[in-house]
Amino acid sequence: MNKMKNESGFLPKPYLLHNEIQNYKWGTKNDKAFIPRFIGIATEKDLPYAELWMGAHPKAPSRIEIDGERYLLNRLIEKYPLEILGEAVAGKFDKKLPFLFKVLSANEALSIQAHPNKQQAAALHTLDPEHYPDDNHKPEIAIALDELLALAGFQPISTLLTVFQRYPEIAAFIGEDIVAEMRKVRNDSPEASEIVKRMFSALMYKSQTHKEALLAAIESLSNRLTEKGGLSEREKIFFELRETYPGADSGLFSLFLLNLIRLKKGEAVFLNAGIPHAYLKGNIVECMANSDNVVRAGLTPKFQDVKTLVDILTYETTPITIQAASRNKYDTPVPEFAIEQIKLDAEAIKTVEATSIQFLLIVDGGVSIQWKNETVDFQKGQAVLIPASLKRYHLKSAGKANLFLVQVP
Repeated sequence: MNKMKNESGFLPKPYLLHNEIQNYKWGTKNDKAFIPRFIGIATEKDLPYAELWMGAHPKAPSRIEIDGERYLLNRLIEKYPLEILGEAVAGKFDKKLPFLFKVLSANEALSIQAHPNKQQAAALHTLDPEHYPDDNHKPEIAIALDELLALAGFQPISTLLTVFQRYPEIAAFIGEDIVAEMRKVRNDSPEASEIVKRMFSALMYKSQTHKEALLAAIESLSNRLTEKGGLSEREKIFFELRETYPGADSGLFSLFLLNLIRLKKGEAVFLNAGIPHAYLKGNIVECMANSDNVVRAGLTPKFQDVKTLVDILTYETTPITIQAASRNKYDTPVPEFAIEQIKLDAEAIKTVEATSIQFLLIVDGGVSIQWKNETVDFQKGQAVLIPASLKRYHLKSAGKANLFLVQVP
């Protein structure tokens, strides 16, 4: 590793990142496979391409290329924390990269899920390290590369009551007594979150103990909607999900309880700990705290942890904020990461100050990175590590270019 050394221990220059692909079953494949097309590799037949990880998580750390050899980023950070992370980040985050950056491509629904906060994550990791592999929280932002259809957060009580009226099969399974109690509560009242918790807990726990009744309720709803015809968007999604999950799956009813949101290109949604959500379809960039902790219950063959999900959820019914595509800097109220979109016109030059480690992901076009008397070219689909020791560099584009920059605020 002596070729990368200088007086400070690590050369202050941009490094191309070589990143790991996760082939989860819900990923896009064949002619729909987004990630291979995005990064310029061949698509393997029938293999789903779900996530591209850019970071130093031990499950799938990126590698950087130095003089023709590739080195694991997490190992390099251990060896050169000040040069790569910067003194402030190394001190604040125990000499570890605090964020994980991804490209995510969903052809079908991810699980109904939420992420624990820091205290919950530490406890879960201690009790069950197999299913909760680290002790960190996982706030995250999703930014649409084309579009994203997703579920996120509970609908207002007034809307939920309309849902129960329109779909009495769901109300009957949850319990008419709870639905009656909900009619007495306003969405802005102090009791709102508690009654929503009672409602969702009843659905989750009864789904575990009364599987035959749940399956019968799902079949009853399916039969009635088939006879009705003229399906709404959410009802069409119900039938699509039922093809994948034909059994007694609580997620088929959770679909009707959460907000259905659609992000257009460049729009974003930030999800903090405890917010129930599920990405249904689309291609996004995603940035999060450096964690792989997911608590699931519904729409997944993976491990489901109903009790933990019910315990960690936040039950607010306030609207989910969609951040506009016109923003340069997205709102991420956490200390681990900040993300901005940089759009360059032809022949544009932008000077960037690097006070901490940065990642660049080129989404469209190509850019030259210039520093001191050197220049390196990068193209669409490539990700670049800028170590904190570089401090300042210039981005130049021959034609129009679009990229994301992630750093520690």
